[in-house]
Amino acid sequence: MNRWLLISFTARREVLLDQAIGLKVAAHVPDLIVYGDFSQEVPFIESFDGVLLFADISGFTALTEKFSMDTSLDRGADQLTQTLNHYVGDIVEEVLAYGGDILNFAGDALLALWKVERSQLSDIITLALKCSLRIQEEYGVRETEVGLELRVKIGLSAGHISKVVVGDNKHQYFLVIGRAVDEVRLAQNLAKASEVILSPNCWELCNRSMIEIERIKDQRAVKARYIKNISEIEFDEFFWKCTEYLQHYPTGESNNILRATSTLSPNDELEKSLRKYVMRNILKKIDDNQPLEYLSELRPVTIVFVNLQFDESANTLHLCKAIHDANVKISDIIYVFRGKINKVFMFDKGCTFLCVFGLPGDKQADESTHALDSAFKIFNFCSERLMKIKLVSIGVTSGPVFCGVVGHRVRHEYTVIGQKVNLAARMMMYYPGLVSCDAVTYANSRLPHYFFEELPQAEMKGVVNPGVVYHYLGISEKTMIGKAYLTKKRSEYYPLLGREKELEIYDILLKGFVGSTEGRVIMYEGLMGYGKSQLLAEIAYLGQEAGHKVVAMELTKVNVQQNFFAIRTLMAMFLGIDACKSYDARQHILQGKLGGVVEETYYCLLNNIFLVKFPTSAEVSKMDNETRTEEMELFLVKILQKAVEKDILIFVIDEAHYIDLASWEFLDNLLSRIPVFMVMSLSPPSRQARLPCVSAANIINSAKTTYIQLRELKPSVILQKACQDLGVVSIPRELETFLIQRSHGIPFYCEELLRNLHLNNMLIFRLWEEEEEVDDEWEGLFTNAVKAIPSKTESLSSSDNDLYICTIRQNVKLQNIMLPPTLKGIALAELDNMSPSEQMVVKCAAVIGLTFTTELLLHILPEWTKRKMNQTLAALVDSHIFKCFNKRKDSQNAHSQDMPSTELLVCPGTVRSIGQESDIRSSVYKRIKQEQLVMQCGVMAFCMPLLQEAAYEVWLKSQKKALHLKCVSYLEGEAHKCRRCGEGDFISFHRHTVEMMLESTESQESSSEQHKEYPFSEAASLIIYTTLKRLQAPSFEGMERKAATAEASLTSTCSLESVQRTSEDITTSTFSKKLDLLLPQDFEKETVKALKKHKMLPEENLKAEEIEKEFLERLDEIIQQSDRGREKIRRLGSCECEEIVESVFVPLARHCMAMGEYGRALYYLLECAAAYLHLSNNYMAFSNLNTAENLIKSVDLRATVINQFEEATFYSLKGEVCYNMGQMNLAKKFIRKALILLNRRFPFTLIGVFFKTLLEVSKHASHQKKQQFLYSRSKGEKKLAFLYQQGHCLSLLWQLFSLDTATNSKKFCRLAALMKVNSAEESDDESQIISSYTEFSLCCQMMGYQDEWMKYELMAIQRSSHLQVIGGGLLTTVKLAQSLAYMKLCLGNLPLSIQLGYRAHEMCVRLKKPKLDYLVLCMLFKALFLSIRYQDCVQVLSWLEKLAVEEERIIGMACFFSFCLELLLYAGFSFKSFKECLEFIQHNENNCILMSQNSIMLGLYSSLAIWFARLQQWGNFKEPFEKARRLLRRTNASFFATSGFCRFLECEVLVLRKHIEEKPELVRETRTKTLKDLDQVLSRCSTSPIYYPRVYHLKAYILLVLGNEEQSQIYLSQAFQLCDIYGNLLEKSWLEISNEWWFTAKGPMEDLWLKVAPDFPKWKIGMTERDFPEIHKTKYLLRVPALDINNPFPEPEIPDV
Repeated sequence: MNRWLLISFTARREVLLDQAIGLKVAAHVPDLIVYGDFSQEVPFIESFDGVLLFADISGFTALTEKFSMDTSLDRGADQLTQTLNHYVGDIVEEVLAYGGDILNFAGDALLALWKVERSQLSDIITLALKCSLRIQEEYGVRETEVGLELRVKIGLSAGHISKVVVGDNKHQYFLVIGRAVDEVRLAQNLAKASEVILSPNCWELCNRSMIEIERIKDQRAVKARYIKNISEIEFDEFFWKCTEYLQHYPTGESNNILRATSTLSPNDELEKSLRKYVMRNILKKIDDNQPLEYLSELRPVTIVFVNLQFDESANTLHLCKAIHDANVKISDIIYVFRGKINKVFMFDKGCTFLCVFGLPGDKQADESTHALDSAFKIFNFCSERLMKIKLVSIGVTSGPVFCGVVGHRVRHEYTVIGQKVNLAARMMMYYPGLVSCDAVTYANSRLPHYFFEELPQAEMKGVVNPGVVYHYLGISEKTMIGKAYLTKKRSEYYPLLGREKELEIYDILLKGFVGSTEGRVIMYEGLMGYGKSQLLAEIAYLGQEAGHKVVAMELTKVNVQQNFFAIRTLMAMFLGIDACKSYDARQHILQGKLGGVVEETYYCLLNNIFLVKFPTSAEVSKMDNETRTEEMELFLVKILQKAVEKDILIFVIDEAHYIDLASWEFLDNLLSRIPVFMVMSLSPPSRQARLPCVSAANIINSAKTTYIQLRELKPSVILQKACQDLGVVSIPRELETFLIQRSHGIPFYCEELLRNLHLNNMLIFRLWEEEEEVDDEWEGLFTNAVKAIPSKTESLSSSDNDLYICTIRQNVKLQNIMLPPTLKGIALAELDNMSPSEQMVVKCAAVIGLTFTTELLLHILPEWTKRKMNQTLAALVDSHIFKCFNKRKDSQNAHSQDMPSTELLVCPGTVRSIGQESDIRSSVYKRIKQEQLVMQCGVMAFCMPLLQEAAYEVWLKSQKKALHLKCVSYLEGEAHKCRRCGEGDFISFHRHTVEMMLESTESQESSSEQHKEYPFSEAASLIIYTTLKRLQAPSFEGMERKAATAEASLTSTCSLESVQRTSEDITTSTFSKKLDLLLPQDFEKETVKALKKHKMLPEENLKAEEIEKEFLERLDEIIQQSDRGREKIRRLGSCECEEIVESVFVPLARHCMAMGEYGRALYYLLECAAAYLHLSNNYMAFSNLNTAENLIKSVDLRATVINQFEEATFYSLKGEVCYNMGQMNLAKKFIRKALILLNRRFPFTLIGVFFKTLLEVSKHASHQKKQQFLYSRSKGEKKLAFLYQQGHCLSLLWQLFSLDTATNSKKFCRLAALMKVNSAEESDDESQIISSYTEFSLCCQMMGYQDEWMKYELMAIQRSSHLQVIGGGLLTTVKLAQSLAYMKLCLGNLPLSIQLGYRAHEMCVRLKKPKLDYLVLCMLFKALFLSIRYQDCVQVLSWLEKLAVEEERIIGMACFFSFCLELLLYAGFSFKSFKECLEFIQHNENNCILMSQNSIMLGLYSSLAIWFARLQQWGNFKEPFEKARRLLRRTNASFFATSGFCRFLECEVLVLRKHIEEKPELVRETRTKTLKDLDQVLSRCSTSPIYYPRVYHLKAYILLVLGNEEQSQIYLSQAFQLCDIYGNLLEKSWLEISNEWWFTAKGPMEDLWLKVAPDFPKWKIGMTERDFPEIHKTKYLLRVPALDINNPFPEPEIPDV
């Protein structure tokens, strides 16, 4: 056949097709209907002759499952639609080209018809066979992109066919019946892939001489091989002859199109008739002119297959009538629950209806329950009422399927395809004569188990592992007597988590209830999945354990329609007749229990409710129905009245919102008359739900009712639950974050997420090894940073029980995991209940994210006005879909896992009932107020995060991409730091290094970088205005005059002999000694010469104290002069960088990834990582870098995604994260890589260091010669970006080498610091230069090079003196003050550190720099604390608490509570109680940000362990101690890490003492560990010598308890000397008490600390030391245990083998 006949659609045809909606509707309907007779009344039959082609495509179901289970975000409904329709479309095109009419698409099969006269059948069979063979030739096998094959098998039949049309005036359906229909399906069943089978009748009617066949054994049907004896030209003639038989084949001018309906003129009457054959869901989309792709999605639904088998005697008329009646009834039944009939067709000698619940727009929460209820009603009707019915079989399944349009552009249908569709069809046939359902439907229905009966397994064709199949028995009065037990069982192995406060309220109310004369009610309200059922199961258990009479029941949705069901069931369970199987057994029990309560003549009142047969008495027979009901209820009240005289009666009702009306009325009356304690759980009413009845509202609003709204679980509890559900003691950090972010604190969501991961084999379980350590690998950086410690219950279990940990399978990307079908179904039910406008707003908002700005939402909404958007948003806020915030930060705080969850909401009910009239005026006023609120609202968020995820997944990929592009174009203009921080990049000059220019860069070009001299904030501008007139920067001429005695003063300032590393005595090589000769002497000589020449170095006659004094005075003057503008400054906002990162940078990275703009996505991911490091959130930086790494690895053209600078930055950021997490070797590795890419190689060998040092010394001297006094920038931005990044890397590198105990590490350290200085000087940036001098000074301090340390410190101070007091200059001055305060704190110059700290704090307050202020306040507190200035300590702590609360920063709160614990442990008073500190740690220890702050967490855990050890609470001691121990190797040598290490060492010392006293056999091992850690902390003290006294104090104690009193006294004496050198007065006060206790006391001393603990006096603001007279004596006494002189430390016994 000529190919021109198969030409694709032309542009002309596309225009014609889009001319009218009617043509789009016609594409969903076959020609048999389009050109049919619409004048007849339904039902009717039309008979004709024709040829049928049935093509079944295998592989569709597997393909659907493949796409639905794929975790990649790039795969989904859109790609599945394209794959299916490319294949099916090709087959349809062939059929249409050969004149066939596609009757319907039955899932993955299609049925085609050639309608002709009987005399023409022979030729048309040949034509249909030619079409079939061509399909097999061209499309018989097709390989898909996911590796699955699609294959087709075809059956042909011919003969007499009848069209049956059924339905009503709104919806109509057609099907074809007859022998030919039965035979075509049989023929297709006989076919194998790529085969064409002719049915017996078809073989009889065809021209046999033209067809070569192959016989099939034991069958009359034959397999067609090919058409013979005809040439191509002859066939063309034959084809044109056949087209004359086909009435609606396009000819003439229309012969270049495939279907004649494409040329139909608009016809309203025709369109009206055709619309009856199309589902309403599809018509809505067509009317909205939406593309076909918008109709397709992977969606969880419930499938109901109904098969009707008729008697052999049934003729066509019988079938027509029966199918029509069944169709009308089925439609009526399922319409109530928004179910739809998708297909009606003849199947296996019967008629089959395919019904679907949960299609787009129809989703409901109780979909499975509705489907089962409908199926049971359909079964009963069809079995009893249809004529000639033989058998009714129904299969019901639930799960994700493909819902969408399948076919060709001109002929397609909406259908459902998937494993669950196939399973329902198979169950219908393999379990005949009943209603069967799968295990998912059974579970989702949440119906009682006695409504079901498990069926024996049957092998079903094409179904692998169908799971358990159930027979749904339906609902009957007899089966439900007293059967409403709690489905959630209480288990001691599965304890209730996170509901302590709810249980506490129950306990308090129950105790107060004793002796009451009226009932009391507790109502727990919570959405589905909040754990209400488990909470009530726990309450029922507690009530029974306390000896009370407890009756617990659970209701379901079906019960709300059953009159008096709740009370009948409750009383049946109370009376103990719920387990009886016969009426006489129930009657016997009732007679025994009712004696003495009422007269026996009234027993018959119970007959109806308990299905018993007591004789009807004369008194009762005279009563009317109303009187009987009243007497019966009075009877029940008397029974309960008798019971409460003996016991406390507790009724527990789960799902109480399903209580029926009559039961509510009874309960309302009961509670006012009898003291019954009732506990109920209920869900909040949905916006479509009816208002509660008057009685229910009375109970809810009663003063005797306590109404509790359940809140989400805390993140720490979710993680406990995850371990509990999985049966493990530890889960990886990545999984923790996934569960916290995706479960949103809802227990059921957590369970479903874990179940989904487990079912898809994404989790690995392995044995937990107690001493297992993690290698220094990037991937494991957070995975086991703090490995879970087995709980008390686990540790008490037998040693035979192995403990397991969970890990994630390799290559699983949790961020790409789609929602489990159960959770998606919950969200889609909410989405489908909205109006179209509300759905559009929700779906667009979902693309933006969990929180969104109204401005961006309006930007991406398609042609919406602001008023329309505000009205829709107001409706959504009113429906609790969205909530409003005034600013971005509020929304972040609301969703942040870092802050404690909202307190339990206990409130009286304020519910309006259906008996109250609605106030229309009030409703209108409320809506207007809501709209006004929305108009003022800048930021909104989803109330139900699950809805955001589900709504996002509804979009197709192409739609998502377009919307993401809109978001990017809007957000890129805001992609920079906040105005207060200079509006530059987080990675300096980053945008200037990328070849790909961002769209918004032009508008950002004028924005100054962070290091420019810019007016970086309005606050700074105000300071400038008031200070520039008064302050003059000292000139360098002034510096020249200040020159004489600096070096002499430097050496007299402080001695650092004790700062030298303990490893200095290691022998060095000859080369190393030569290098020592050069460094620092030659370096100093050359540098000093250059500096003196250019008057950059103070002369010897100026003392360092004078320079420091001038710096302090300068700070005072800046602070004083800035007070004039302070009121205006106060009105300005704080730094908004965190808000910008969360609301701009993170979304931009996500949007760019979704668009496929990987280069741009990488840019924003690196910016995010840098920003999070700036915000001290190491985990989020780690997460963004992982995403960036995955992006780089997944893109083939790597060079197009990452350039040299970005690759260097990537490694630099990884190195910084590793440094912060204490992984020093890994950090060095990454930093070295970065420096290589930045063209600043760092040597690996000592000889390399030698030559590199010579070069850098020369370069430094050269820079000094060339240096200009006036600031200028001649470097290009790209060059500056490299220089700044080099400086950042070198800064990290010298700090890394400073932690290395190797002998030669000092040389590497000094070289890195010097290179940092040179990079800064090359940039000509004063801020960079001053920062580098400060760091070089600190480096020299750590290395013990006193002259250089003081020299560069003073150089930094003097250099800052000529900075302008604006923008970056002012900020640099503050940072310098903070750095100097830190250095002085570490070195023990506490008075100067305190002075600098106070001034830095004042300037931070004025500049609104809270992040910097945290550091300042933390250092200020430590300096004051070590100086025993307790009153000032308390004041600083109050500032820190206020700052942390106002800014809602978790790190600030952690530091605050860490300091509170130090006050408890070492000062003997409290600012916050130990209980408060413990609660904070327990609630926040799994916080992403805190878990990356190893130094802080080390201090917190060690403090807890010390507290428990001192109080001898060793059971509580183990967990914090082990957590602290695991953090040791992950901390750096910062001041705070050393402080935490010292506290951990104290823990070890207390353990050693315990073992000496109780377990001598363990002393040797403990002593070895303790001394090893003591040596390590000694080496760390070289960077913070202020802590030498503490370490020497503890070492003296260790020696004392080990029996070496002489050495102990020596170290104690050295500790006293070090206290005097470094000014550690706090340690000195403790040393004095220890010295007296150990060596000089005449008698036993009283331990004042233990005497006061745990209730320490609280120091409040305004109190002084006079209020605490013995404060300096309240120290913990380090008690000395008695030793066995003969055998102090015995060897551990080795058991006999």
